[in-house]
Amino acid sequence: MIEIEIYEPVFQFLGGIFHQDIETPESALAEYLEEIPKEEQKTDIVALKDFINSDYSDEEKNDFIDEAADGVDILSYDVSPIIWLEQVIQKIEKNIETL
Repeated sequence: MIEIEIYEPVFQFLGGIFHQDIETPESALAEYLEEIPKEEQKTDIVALKDFINSDYSDEEKNDFIDEAADGVDILSYDVSPIIWLEQVIQKIEKNIETL
């Protein structure tokens, strides 16, 4: 089981942004990038990277991401959930760099 310190902020991010009621994952991310202050985005990146770099197995991480981001059909992206989340992180980082 993934620790609550790692679990909670990542689950809140994934479940809050990529829930079942979104139109598309891309539109949900675009809305997040537009509406969430960049300081909060930076905080989210730290939590997401801590999760990615944690000692949990890839299987545990993939299962967690797949469950938390229940509005995303990650298999349709032809990447693992971890790779998909890394791509999301890169898009957030790119957004933060632009002023």
